[in-house]
Amino acid sequence: MDPQRELRDEQAKAWHEQAVASGQKRYLRRAYNGELVSYLPEEYGVGRTGLGPKIHTVWGHAVLVAAEIAILALFFWALGAGVGAGHTDVPGGLWVVFGLWVLLIGYSTWNLVKEAKATSLRRQRGLPTPAE
Repeated sequence: MDPQRELRDEQAKAWHEQAVASGQKRYLRRAYNGELVSYLPEEYGVGRTGLGPKIHTVWGHAVLVAAEIAILALFFWALGAGVGAGHTDVPGGLWVVFGLWVLLIGYSTWNLVKEAKATSLRRQRGLPTPAE
């Protein structure tokens, strides 16, 4: 372990506490390079804590949104094939699933945009990517 790390951590904590005391909303998190970094919310991006796997990159969010849109297109294709075959009674529950799926796409797209902006800001400001 780096002997200076503890000192850098203490300095980062002190700077963070001073910034929070001045009214800034900040997150003190460990970065992928191992350093403790104080991030503004717009620099932090999408939350990386909690249960289950998390998406950490803009590309990961883009793949998720693309997959959700592809599944929605498949849904419409299947619906069109069914209506074309004469099955005009579409169950109401199917429309509920469709509506929830559209909301999920909206939320995933919002996360994609948020992470893209945060990644851009971190690059401009020379900040490492948060690990947690």
